[in-house]
Amino acid sequence: MIPKRRRRARASLAGLPVGPVMVVVAGLALPVTARGQAPELHVRVFATHDFHGALRPTTYSWSDGRPVGGATGLERVIEEAGVECSCPTLWVDGGDQMQGTLESNLAWGLPVVEAFNLLGLDAAAVGNHDLDWGVDTLLARQREADYPWLAANVFRLDTGERPAWATPFAIVEREGVKVGVVGYATVGTPRTLRPQVTEPFEFRSGYAGIRDALDAVWAERPDFVVVVAHAGGDCNAGGCAGEMVALASEVPPGSVHLIAGGHTHDPGGGVVNSIPIVRAGSSGRGVAVVDLYRLADGTRAFLTSRQTVYADGIVEDTALVALLEPYMASADEKRNQHVTTLAQSLRNSATEDRRLGDLIADSERRIAAADFGLQNPGGVRAELPAGPVSYADLHRVLPFGNMLVRVTLSGRQLRRLVEQTGPRYYYSKLQVDYAVLAGGARSASIRFSDGSPIDDDRQYTVAMPDFLAEGGDDLSMLTGLPREAMGMTVLDAVVERMRELPNPLVLPTERRELDRTRR
Repeated sequence: MIPKRRRRARASLAGLPVGPVMVVVAGLALPVTARGQAPELHVRVFATHDFHGALRPTTYSWSDGRPVGGATGLERVIEEAGVECSCPTLWVDGGDQMQGTLESNLAWGLPVVEAFNLLGLDAAAVGNHDLDWGVDTLLARQREADYPWLAANVFRLDTGERPAWATPFAIVEREGVKVGVVGYATVGTPRTLRPQVTEPFEFRSGYAGIRDALDAVWAERPDFVVVVAHAGGDCNAGGCAGEMVALASEVPPGSVHLIAGGHTHDPGGGVVNSIPIVRAGSSGRGVAVVDLYRLADGTRAFLTSRQTVYADGIVEDTALVALLEPYMASADEKRNQHVTTLAQSLRNSATEDRRLGDLIADSERRIAAADFGLQNPGGVRAELPAGPVSYADLHRVLPFGNMLVRVTLSGRQLRRLVEQTGPRYYYSKLQVDYAVLAGGARSASIRFSDGSPIDDDRQYTVAMPDFLAEGGDDLSMLTGLPREAMGMTVLDAVVERMRELPNPLVLPTERRELDRTRR
């Protein structure tokens, strides 16, 4: 077994706002020796994000048959990179730790928190999906964590104070090096959650949202300051754009030395305002490794790299295996259940191969005995490869535990709904023709899939996830409409429907009864 990763001192949460301390930053992604100076201080930061409960490794199409990720894989990469450096290290995470796999979701995220406690996570941002199970569950997980969950830019609307679950910053001390870590939660969080979860809170954007926390951190006289953010942002050939790019552009020069991002699942990053922005890839696929240096003249330099987390050839950590075994055993009771066999792979694409989303919407409609089915593209989280399909495979597609409901609305209201959702959403039994009006507004002509007209004044039923019925995705028009709970999750509705269909299952690529939306 790789030697146990060092335990750190508990992060300090103290500090009062003062004016910002200015530090000159030389944001050069070059070896320090190339600048002709020996480093006065050096710390190595490991950054992960969007773990989404991926405690087990996964084999990807690009990994040449090698398993990638998993808690044990993360442990090895972080341990080995720490030994290689022989320097103070810390590990930060960009949020969305818990939601996404059976082994995590069946215990409301607790196994991820316990694993990260054991592996020595130092600080994490609060991700939007960390709130999927509500504030009370998040607070319970935070009490069980040995690391702080940070979100400096979240405030209560009624008091102007930060809520109990949004600690603004932490101070991590490692071998005489003091690092301030400030949290940031994407301002898009309310759009991805049930409105009742986020209605009491304001998610402030950019530097204005974290200014007082950044001042408070500098009052603690840190050697380095890191923003750990559940928000995206990148630089590429087309330039730099995104929430983290905007934040990096706004902060005073020298006040932040690294932004460890998240929310966007693909690897990415860049350098903005002399600040490196890193994102290593979701589900434990990669670890960003950032070396931060303070040179003898007080200037700063950095080196960034990314390591893919290959999980083969590992001598397992017996303590980690023992910790996770009960959760894995509980999940295995369901995960290995065979559902069907797919003749062809199904992608989770709202613009190309829409068959997977169409199948979900159709399953909702049929199981709920509704006139139509509706599925949001953001709720379809993974593709299905050809071959045997297990319950665990479908759980990766639909991990959120949304309940199936049947909503009643008029034909006129249905048209409004279709115009608001747009052509990326999946509908079953509904044919839609969109027209773009002056100013970018959408107009929709709707009918049954067989061409039958829809009466504006008649009542219809639409089966959908309760997330949408409760106003998620900004669909506030649905919140006051009559609805009936079907007593099962959308996932289980899809499982039931797929078991009814022929096996092996063949879904034609051309338009079929499921009615892909016309655009």
